[in-house]
Amino acid sequence: MRLLKWTPFFDIKEESPIAPTWVSFPNLRSHMFNTHIFFALALIFGRPLQTDQSMALLSLPFMDRILDKMDVSKKHPKETWLGPEIGAYLQNVFVASGCSS
Repeated sequence: MRLLKWTPFFDIKEESPIAPTWVSFPNLRSHMFNTHIFFALALIFGRPLQTDQSMALLSLPFMDRILDKMDVSKKHPKETWLGPEIGAYLQNVFVASGCSS
């Protein structure tokens, strides 16, 4: 069963492109390994819902994931620039399979 947000234009026959999807940032630099920063990064793709167990326990920083409520019909970037103007770097992004990327 899927619960969908009701709107005045809600049509039961139409499939919603909004779905919870796991997004990860492989090998995220250690100074970025913080729940608040992680949620801010996830805002690029949609609305962050929760982090996975390893992120919550800070146990596997190379396997960090966040569950994001996002439009899976859209193309999503495979990388994003992080950091200030000087010292910024390109961070890889992985959107779980079954979604456009």
